Amino acid sequence: MRVSLVVPAYNEELAIKKVVDEALDYADEIIVVDDGSKDNTARIVRQNFSDNPKVKLIRHKTNQGKADALRTGVSNATGDIVVFTDADDTYPCKHIPELAAEIKRSNADVVIGSRFMPHPPNNMSFTHVMGNKLFSGLVSYISSAEITDSQSGMRAFKREIFPEIDVKARSLEYEPKATARAAKLGYKIKEIPIEYRKRIGKSKINGVKDGIKILYSLISVAYSETTLLARTIMIPGLVIGLIGLFIGIGLIKDFLALGIVRRPYYPLIATLSLLVSTQLFSLGLIIDNITKKLSRMEEAIKKNGK
Repeated sequence: MRVSLVVPAYNEELAIKKVVDEALDYADEIIVVDDGSKDNTARIVRQNFSDNPKVKLIRHKTNQGKADALRTGVSNATGDIVVFTDADDTYPCKHIPELAAEIKRSNADVVIGSRFMPHPPNNMSFTHVMGNKLFSGLVSYISSAEITDSQSGMRAFKREIFPEIDVKARSLEYEPKATARAAKLGYKIKEIPIEYRKRIGKSKINGVKDGIKILYSLISVAYSETTLLARTIMIPGLVIGLIGLFIGIGLIKDFLALGIVRRPYYPLIATLSLLVSTQLFSLGLIIDNITKKLSRMEEAIKKNGK
């Protein structure tokens, strides 16, 4: 099977040559999508690889975001299997044939290179590790699949399924949303361990801003993907929990200010509200999880029956 590597690049003049050089031994086709870079990224690719038939350079006139760069790359790919990687040299290209081989070996539709198998990389900051664990946990819940590295920029998939697993996104939220969608549609997702190197050049990630953006996108996906029955149970549970929390905060403020609880029955109301809220929310999660698993089984049966 022919393997196409898509490399979205934005202002990566320090690393792009090394990444493409390394990839030449592992991919049948390398598509570099220069996403409106303001540095010499495109010129370096042209100067070093214009005579190499394996390398294609495609340019966006303006910066459109990583997601659009990936879409452009896939639309110009000719391989049966498409692999994504970053242009900052963090993902070793030696893993490209491993990702492709796993698709063939296990008949997976998507294979993610996990930086967290068997443990988080030493060169990743604590905040990034915790953020990734949070986002991977949300994706695992949304998709009812065990995902350890939803943010990984190195992944392979069958090119034919891309139109179905593509999602609306601009930047770093693309990978986790696409993972959740693929699992929701019943596609088989596998993870294999990969190395993770220190990037070349300055990072473009804003931990707080990008983290909030990813969290918001995943919460919106979680809400939209949660079944109506589960939402009917969980939303009242959330409201009751907020009421209990509000009463509890008021009791604590009164006690700290006056040294007494003026309304002795309020602690009971607050406790009961939080207990009922927890029960309703847990019931909603259980119902939603069962429904999602049944839905994934149904989608997989339909897909395999085509």
